[in-house]
Amino acid sequence: MALFDAASINKYALSHSNEIGLDAHVLYEDIDTCVDELCKCGNDVPLDSFRPQKELNPFIWVNGLINSRVRLRLLEIADDFVDSLETDWAKPKDIILTGSLANYNWSKYSDFDVHVLMDFKEVDERTDFVADYFNAKKNEWNNKHENLKIYGFPVEMYIQDVNEEHTASGVYSLEKNTWLVEPVRSHIKAIQLDKYYIKEKVMKYAKAICSLEHAVETEDDEYKCGVLSNKVKKLFDRIKYIRKEALKGGNEMHPDNVVYKALRRHGFIKKLLDLKAEVYDKIHSIER
Repeated sequence: MALFDAASINKYALSHSNEIGLDAHVLYEDIDTCVDELCKCGNDVPLDSFRPQKELNPFIWVNGLINSRVRLRLLEIADDFVDSLETDWAKPKDIILTGSLANYNWSKYSDFDVHVLMDFKEVDERTDFVADYFNAKKNEWNNKHENLKIYGFPVEMYIQDVNEEHTASGVYSLEKNTWLVEPVRSHIKAIQLDKYYIKEKVMKYAKAICSLEHAVETEDDEYKCGVLSNKVKKLFDRIKYIRKEALKGGNEMHPDNVVYKALRRHGFIKKLLDLKAEVYDKIHSIER
């Protein structure tokens, strides 16, 4: 069953605005068109792509250990990434691989989630400032190297505070070349995906993002742009919070995490991030 279909827009009679406080003047027809176009993306994403595989990806894993060529290349990339951080006085504690490619729930949509473990307190006592700095550097790197792939899977770099709790059912140390948390297929909860729930949630957030995009594109008033900026932030924070809560029990197959993955696969998370930058530029620009 495809994740999107034309009937789902009308079938669920989804709210376009009031649920997240959008203005009623939004052109709903344009939003539906936007959602339809984005949902096509060549091929719809089937829910089957979220189901556990029978084995770890055979191109990456050999006899329970990571392919040595893949490991060395990921470490090389991680070294270059760490150099770009320009925090030589604080050394990484480990380089780990996590996410679906370190588990049985991989698919053709997966990517290499490589986390550099750092003690943020070693960088600066203001850990909130450090987190913002690292997040900006991470985004800059990933945007610059969006075509970087290994066996067709994109490589995504992250920086994780060693003092931050990270729940995952598959974690592999690239430095030590060993599992820190070895995935067990039988421990992956039966997916029991409610396709109607997932469709409804994805369409709700997709329409909200497209509504905000339309509003930002057509608004020049500084005050109203400030209001839109808050709405973009609140929506982004809500989506992140729902995903975080879904992952608390270590169940990567939680429907809300599947909703997040579907939004990311279809470009809606990137669109939301782009909106944050666009509305910021509008607020702080001065015209002659």
